[in-house]
Amino acid sequence: MHVVRDFFAFIGRLGIGIILIAHGWQKIVDYGLGAVAQSFAGMQIPFPQVSAWYAALVELIGGVFLILGLLLPLVGVLVAIDMAGAVLLVHLPHGLFSPMGFELPLAIGVAALALGFNGGNWSIDHGLFRRRRTPTEPAPTTT
Repeated sequence: MHVVRDFFAFIGRLGIGIILIAHGWQKIVDYGLGAVAQSFAGMQIPFPQVSAWYAALVELIGGVFLILGLLLPLVGVLVAIDMAGAVLLVHLPHGLFSPMGFELPLAIGVAALALGFNGGNWSIDHGLFRRRRTPTEPAPTTT
């Protein structure tokens, strides 16, 4: 059963990671950080230059780390903060549904947070930081 759980945790990390990488790449390569900062300023996002860099790097690097399973709790929290900003500062006034609604950033933020703390064993974190676990049930005794 653990293999199934770990497989689907990886699939979740892969899906959310791909979405994050695409959005980070778009901000850095397609639009450029200057244009993103200018757009953020037009939307009254505080500290638009810093916010543009934060969003782009968290999305791009965070997406890669999420897929690899590296520093998952940190990535989950950083992505959740990024998406909370997107929800509160941009999408909330448009309601829940797309095209401008907050459903996508809400789903990405919550999923990244959940996967950050429950990302499964198929991760670099598991290989690097795995703790020895004590058995939950006592071993059977033979007499």
